[in-house]
Amino acid sequence: MIDAVTLGVGLGLALLGGLLIALSGRQWCLCPHQHCPMLEPGQKVELTVEGERYATIVAVPEGETLLLIPPLQRGLPLSFEFGTFAEMRLTTPAGIFEAIVQFVGREVKPEPRLRVRLASRWSHSQRRRYERIPLPDEVSVALQRADEQWIGWARDVSMGGLRLIAPVSVPVNAQVRLELPRALRGLTDSDAERTARVVACERAPTRHGYAYQLRLAFVND
Repeated sequence: MIDAVTLGVGLGLALLGGLLIALSGRQWCLCPHQHCPMLEPGQKVELTVEGERYATIVAVPEGETLLLIPPLQRGLPLSFEFGTFAEMRLTTPAGIFEAIVQFVGREVKPEPRLRVRLASRWSHSQRRRYERIPLPDEVSVALQRADEQWIGWARDVSMGGLRLIAPVSVPVNAQVRLELPRALRGLTDSDAERTARVVACERAPTRHGYAYQLRLAFVND
């Protein structure tokens, strides 16, 4: 026969287990990643509201609700209509986290603060592995694909690739052979010649008309 104490302990453990399952399920609902952002007071975030970007700061994180310091415009704190949705972006050493939030309230004391709630799960992407270095227009790079050769002008460069303006289009995923000038070899840790894969190709305006912008990722030779 089960006594009252044993029955009470059993019911308590069952309720606790159910609560933990519910909480973990709710957390997974909004954060499916193994490492989700730990929001803290003072963290910088970026809001995009109706196509406009604003920089702001987390004042108080409250689970699925956040209090934000209003962004300023002409020295005055901004406010947004209740129910308006915005994209929130948080950059951390672990990567970039993004989520949809909705404005649900406003506080004026002790200081102006905007209340938003998470309206979507967090998405996560890695930060750019290599820093890109902008270049002046006169840095030329020789390209070769099959028996065709051209001269392009590098716009920026990193250890992982470069972006340049070329006179012709090149199919995405095609490979080209690059002849790098001495000025770029140290920046890319490369020899004079390097193979790269076309990641993107799009029409781009230049000072002399239209050409093509190529985004190239270096291939290990």
